[in-house]
Amino acid sequence: MRIFRENIVSPENLFVVKAEEFKFNDFPFHSHPEYEIILILESAGQRIVGDSITEFTPVDLCMFGANLPHTFYTKGLGNEAVNQVVIQFHENFLGPGFFDRKHFKQIKDLLQRSSQGIVFTGQTRLTLTQKITALVEKNPAETVIGLLDILHLLSISQEYTLLSSPGFLNDLNFDESTRMSNVYDYILDNFKRDLSLNEVAAIANLSPSAFCRYFKKFTRKTLSEFLIDLRIGYACKLLQSNNMGISQISLDAGFNNVSYFNRRFKILKGETPMEYQRHFIIKKAN
Repeated sequence: MRIFRENIVSPENLFVVKAEEFKFNDFPFHSHPEYEIILILESAGQRIVGDSITEFTPVDLCMFGANLPHTFYTKGLGNEAVNQVVIQFHENFLGPGFFDRKHFKQIKDLLQRSSQGIVFTGQTRLTLTQKITALVEKNPAETVIGLLDILHLLSISQEYTLLSSPGFLNDLNFDESTRMSNVYDYILDNFKRDLSLNEVAAIANLSPSAFCRYFKKFTRKTLSEFLIDLRIGYACKLLQSNNMGISQISLDAGFNNVSYFNRRFKILKGETPMEYQRHFIIKKAN
């Protein structure tokens, strides 16, 4: 079992700021007591946060609350190589109750919103990309000032989307979530082929009927819905590359029936795979 629950910031550090590069990301579904801001400068793939599954492309700016399970998965999804900047901190890194003061109400609200996971877009993402990348090179005193500035700008932004369902953390039990981490890892490694309910239930050491209840409680989705979300996200990466036909993409993404693939894709994306692919053909032509 790979690490599920981390403790990142050591007692002698106020917080962590680090630039990272690696060939791909297949880190397991995990959580940690620190808040986390992740700026992905290079890579694309699947973002799983709480009970949500979304795709991401560069540049991607997210914030995750304390103990919110999450992972980014890029292995085998096209643009695998990862270049990112990560900031991790405890709520009380500047002292107990620091953000409870009225001066920091907006930041306190941001910390509370981040319990669902937040993705930032628009001018907020552009402005914060510069500030976050610059933070890596600052001295310790400057990083404290810089992080407060970043948190302030995030707290006043209206250019964001919440990712996970509001009640997700309330139902989370970390003994149970170790089991779910195994399930997530297995699904992420095998979603492009046929996966039976019995097969996945066995990973959780549950009967199929018990697993269905367990998985639905944890993800707000059935196993079938969860797999469809993953496969559609993967198909989007293949469509963006524009090197394959719709039928082949359907098969590679785990759909055995191209008509069903087209129908599910339109339900989730609001357009057909061919219409989606056309956007990227036009972009490349320009």
